[in-house]
Amino acid sequence: MGKASAVMYSIANVFNWIILIVSIVGIVFSVLGGTGVYTESGLGWGHLAYFIISLIVAIITIAMVRKAKAKGTSKGWDILFIVLGVLDLNIFYILGGIFGVCERR
Repeated sequence: MGKASAVMYSIANVFNWIILIVSIVGIVFSVLGGTGVYTESGLGWGHLAYFIISLIVAIITIAMVRKAKAKGTSKGWDILFIVLGVLDLNIFYILGGIFGVCERR
């Protein structure tokens, strides 16, 4: 179960990096659309808050995963990642947390 948990966390981390990159691109296109420079994207000032929040959540989650890997996972980290998985709608964090909790039971 510990190996499965680590694999799920690694997959989830890859998706977080993708979300981080998409958020940065979304911020750029939102600003360009809001200023009228590039209106073909369909993005504008209304989308900017969504992309900023998405970027912040991705950065925080990536930092927490790195901290958990450095310190070694524990039951507390697994429960935290279950909660983050529910908030991020990332099934891999949820499964990794469940596998981790089952292993440490």
